[in-house]
Amino acid sequence: MFLLILSSCTITSFETVEDKKIAKEVPSQEYFKKADVNISPLVEYDIEFKVLEKFVFDERINGNNIHHSKLPIPSVIKLSDPKNLNNSIIVRNIKLETENRLSLSKNIIDQISLNTNVYLEFLKDESLILRNVVDSKEESKIKMDDTEISYENLDEDQIEISEKLDYEKIKSLEIKNSEKMNTILVNIYENIKTAKLKTNKIKNLRLFYEENDEGVMVFAGPFPNNDIDLKLDFLIKNGYINAKKNP
Repeated sequence: MFLLILSSCTITSFETVEDKKIAKEVPSQEYFKKADVNISPLVEYDIEFKVLEKFVFDERINGNNIHHSKLPIPSVIKLSDPKNLNNSIIVRNIKLETENRLSLSKNIIDQISLNTNVYLEFLKDESLILRNVVDSKEESKIKMDDTEISYENLDEDQIEISEKLDYEKIKSLEIKNSEKMNTILVNIYENIKTAKLKTNKIKNLRLFYEENDEGVMVFAGPFPNNDIDLKLDFLIKNGYINAKKNP
């Protein structure tokens, strides 16, 4: 009888230790969780939309974002100055609680010098790509400091950037990243000055530059295999819709 009681106590103690062990392991399995995002049905992307519209400024909108009540969320739109269609910018449509049909950020209004009207063109292919990225994204439970966009002023040494490329720097970067494994092509720009200006706010993503016949290619990385998709999602969400992983 005494042995039976002792055995029973031993089993109870063993199960308690295992329960504690499992309780510690569960959080690590939930390092990533599916994010809650607003996504319009696919059918809403099957449209052609080119129109001149009036807009209002909304201080709740930041960066290259707009709100248009008749366009899907998320979506990619080309905005142009009605007086000069070559003066344009690519923006993202976001959800906003407002009665206004079209709302813009001050940043966009200033960039293309808008008055009261703007020309909009819905970019279907780019919008579908963005939707797929948002739909499949995972959200980290920890803060990723190296993916925060910094809206600081440009470095002082960039005030008068030379139009000529720093060939020695590019050469060293080419050697270091010869295979470009696990990197992201952010975009291709006309020259080094434009490239640095356009990518200054993401310079903490370890950018490097390469010149070819098309212009100056800006790369980010390299990143670990389990991190590159998150970085690509981050870039697209923040206006770099041409960003793509290297083959």
